[in-house]
Amino acid sequence: MPSPAHRPVLYVEDHPVNALLMAAILERRPELDLLIATTGEEALCMAAGLSPALLLLDLGLPDCHGSRLLSLLRALPGCERVPAVAVTADADFEIEHSGFCELWAKPLQIDLVLARVDALIGTSATTPPQLPPDLRAPPPSKSSPFSPPWL
Repeated sequence: MPSPAHRPVLYVEDHPVNALLMAAILERRPELDLLIATTGEEALCMAAGLSPALLLLDLGLPDCHGSRLLSLLRALPGCERVPAVAVTADADFEIEHSGFCELWAKPLQIDLVLARVDALIGTSATTPPQLPPDLRAPPPSKSSPFSPPWL
């Protein structure tokens, strides 16, 4: 269960590499908690009572098509009006009348995903925390024999 200060994002994806990639992308939005389901059935169980900020659905799931899953998710309280994105390698999928607001084609473009997440749910870019000056590595000395010649 996500922490109360964070907004959950439900990603339904059966391919582990794609799930890892999305997790790495959304690490840049620390106010979001990514929850990953690998089947439609698991997604329905996770979504019950979740009220996610965003639904990201692969279309080719092992137990159902992502568009069918979306219609089932829409029947759950808290999921009726959540922005839903088809995340798929099937770039020819027509989202018109499917219930999806967008289609993100795989392979994912990191900057595009972040920009669209920001636009859809009102998040924003954050800069990684900086180490205090006393914990940062000192710049290499120009007189060091281990310094690269271009310094």
